[in-house]
Amino acid sequence: MTRLAGWVGCVLLLLYGTSALAAQAPSLKGREPEGPTTVTADRLEVSRKERRAIYTGNVVAKTADFTVTADRMEFTFDEKMEAVERMVAIGNVQISRSDGTKVVSERAIYYIPQEKVVLEGHPRASQEGNTVSGTRITLYFKEDRQVVEGDGSERVTAVIYPKRQPRQAR
Repeated sequence: MTRLAGWVGCVLLLLYGTSALAAQAPSLKGREPEGPTTVTADRLEVSRKERRAIYTGNVVAKTADFTVTADRMEFTFDEKMEAVERMVAIGNVQISRSDGTKVVSERAIYYIPQEKVVLEGHPRASQEGNTVSGTRITLYFKEDRQVVEGDGSERVTAVIYPKRQPRQAR
């Protein structure tokens, strides 16, 4: 179970890193993302009145450490349009980190002030062959807690492989 907790921690870092997709979003424990974030899409619409930026069509957001792809990404800002309050990735969401962690879902919602991410739509996270899936995965950063939920038709499934210990010389 300790290995699963460590693996989910990697997922937390991956998802928390999505705050770098928009300027001025808070970073994890004071760590700033290394290098620039590049977002490409077929279309970008920004509404200062609605405090929102919407990327649509083959959206790809990249940093040195991770890549997020989705059909659509929406960023909601504070009153001054200086800080991101919420990020939503919708449709064919795929998140991958340079360490091999991969997450897929249909929707990912990052509530920045609450430091919470909700993955919905058959979310599945994997690293080194280990996987966890369910109906909803919720990550609570402040509490260092993760909840994977099922429903009547889909149960939580975790597949965890034992870590191989190096052979010792005799």
